[in-house]
Parts: sequence; C-alpha cells; structure tokens
Amino acid sequence: MGYPKRKTNIEVYKKTELTERRQELLDKIIKSDTNLPDSILHEDLDRGMLDYVKKNLVIVSDGKQIPVINKILTIQRWAEFSNNWTFSNEDDNVELPFIATIRKPEVLPGSNPSVQRTIPDRYQVYYASVPTWNGNTLGADIYTIPQPVPVDISYEVTIVCNKIRDLNKFNKIILQNFSSRQDYTTIKGHYIPIVLDSIEDNTPMETMDGRRFYMQNYKFTLLGFLIDSDEFQVKPAINRLFTMYEFLKEKTGRKKYVNKAVNITTVSFIADGLQTEFSVGESIGTLFSVSVNGLAQIKGVNYYHVAYTSKISFEVAPLANSVITIQYYKGRNSVILDNTGKLIQYDMVTYTYDGSSLIFETSQSINSVIAVEINGLAEEEGIGYEITGSKEITLLGAPAIGSKIMVSYLY
Repeated sequence: MGYPKRKTNIEVYKKTELTERRQELLDKIIKSDTNLPDSILHEDLDRGMLDYVKKNLVIVSDGKQIPVINKILTIQRWAEFSNNWTFSNEDDNVELPFIATIRKPEVLPGSNPSVQRTIPDRYQVYYASVPTWNGNTLGADIYTIPQPVPVDISYEVTIVCNKIRDLNKFNKIILQNFSSRQDYTTIKGHYIPIVLDSIEDNTPMETMDGRRFYMQNYKFTLLGFLIDSDEFQVKPAINRLFTMYEFLKEKTGRKKYVNKAVNITTVSFIADGLQTEFSVGESIGTLFSVSVNGLAQIKGVNYYHVAYTSKISFEVAPLANSVITIQYYKGRNSVILDNTGKLIQYDMVTYTYDGSSLIFETSQSINSVIAVEINGLAEEEGIGYEITGSKEITLLGAPAIGSKIMVSYLY
C-alpha cells in the first residue's frame, strides 16, 4: 500500500490575514521590552473607551456598518456638533445613522477595587528585582513605582438614526455586552472595567429636514487608573564581583634542593567594599597566609579563621577593588601529604635584618616555600628572594635595618 500524498498548499492564514497576524506577533514582542508597566494617562483611557465602542458596539444597517465618529467629543463639542450636524456627506447633507462617544469633563476619584488606595501618600513601593550582568559584575536593579491613581470617567455613547430597527439592534448589543451591567476593555495590557449606568432617550420632538430621527444615550463609567512612567524609579542594588583563581603547583617544578611536590591552593577575591566574609568553597586544612593587596594580614587581629572551615572573616571590610589572596592546603586535620603520600610538616620563622648578611637559614630542610614577607609585604621568588640551599633563603635586595622577615615553608 502506497503512502498517502502530502498536501503542501494548505493556507493556514488568508493572505489578507497573514500581515495582520505578523503585526500582532511583532507588537507582542516589542511590548515585552521593559520590566515596568506602560503609562496610562487620560488620553489613553479616552482612546481605550473609543476603541471599545468601535470594536464591540458595531451594527450593520442596510448592508453597511454604522460609522463611529473617530474622536472623543466633549459636552461642548457635542452641543456644537448636534446643532450644526457637521457629520455630513460631501453635499453637506446629514448622513444617518452614526454613533458618537461623548466624555464629561469631570474626572472623579476612582472606585476601581483593584487599585483603591492602601498606601498613604503614594510612597514608592517595590515592584520587581531585575538581575543584571555586564560581563564582569553580577547584580540587580530594583524597580519601584507609586500606587496607581484610581479615577472614574463618565462617557455617553449616543446613536443617531432614522430607523427604529437600527436603534433596537444597538440596544440589543448593549444589553448583551452589559448583561451584568459591567464589561471590560484592555488598555495597554491592563483590564479596565466599564459600568453601564443608565439608558436615556433624547429624541427631539421636531424633525430634521422633514425626516424623523432617533437619538438614544447610553451612560457609562470607566473605572480606570493613572500610571505615569515619569514616577518610576530604577536603582541598582548592591553589586558583588566574585573572582576566584586556583593555582596547583605540580610535581614538575624543581629548583635548588627543593621538591615542590605539594598541591598548594591560592584563591583570590576582589573586594566590593562591604563584604567581610570570604569562602574558598572547601575546608581549609592548613592556612598559610592571608593578604590584602600583597600586605600580609595578622590572624586574630586583621582576620579570623575557625580551624577546618572554608571561611575567612575580616574585622573590617577590605576597601573596594582590593585583592584578597588566601593560600592554604585543603588536607584534613593539618596533615599535609606530598604527591607520593609522604607526610610534610609546616613551619614559619621570623628574622630581624641587622644589616649584615642577606642569607637566612631555616631549622629544617626546605621542601616548598609558601611565602617570604618583609614587613608584611610578600616577595616573589626570583625577584625578591632565591632558595640557595636546602636550608637557605637569600634576599636579592637589602631591606631597611630592623625589618621583620617572615619565611613560611614546608619540610
């Protein structure tokens, strides 16, 4: 049995609808370009009411849709309009029927239950936290807005026609949409209630140009609210920059009587000026040194460390952008093993330079030098010092007489 042939010419959308659908999707994508709500001002509420009338209160008379005046009329403009009947054709004859939307000038304090005032004096309140990342810094922006202002705006939708059946059609649509006396419209993504207040017949007794016409008013209250984007505030929260480097000294490094076969971990952080506690993410078996911008810190004075924990706590937060360097061995119970499993011991000795020799002798044979510091400043091997013997450290420059020289090493 052969496979059924596949149709490839199926039209999901008609050509006239495809462009509108694409535009609808594009509008939704563009609308999502902000984490804050869109502003809703008086003119937006007016346009929302007019759009509701044009979309939902539509009837057809004699095969033609009854036109809706594409503007909101005020009471004064409606009076001029009804007297002059400027809604006319090119022969200056009145074109009936038509629908007009009239707004009363007063705007009253709102009764929309969703935004009734609960926060006094419209203080800025928290709206959202939005993460930020600029390639270096991870942080967040805090968005705050005041509570929206509820407002009630009164509108009259008036139909003017010369056929009672058109009036009946329009009245039917109104009563269907407002069967519970309330309907909704969407204004910039917000659902706004519209309440039907009353229906009045304002048909004049006289005729116009010898013709009888009907005028019926439908009074509505739009329960809106005002949101002004000028009142929004976006403030950065505290940003934290966390950078960690780990260097493992492998067995391959050898230099003058020294077998550097111990994995020493060096972790660096960039201070943000507020943080006092830094974690290396694993248990510290033996803590060798803690320095800030190359300056050695004193345990129990500048910082604290609880044995076998991962955290270093400073008495005072280091200045922003300071480099905190922590050197440690991650073995447990202060037991240090080299890469062959041999037990290694740790020692630290302090000398005072008297101006004579630059050679300082340790009490044990050096396996690995952890740090050499002069008055708290770390020296770099090959630049500040050399290992010149199994128990010798030689400085490559003379410090000031009386300087304190600290050597920490493994043996």
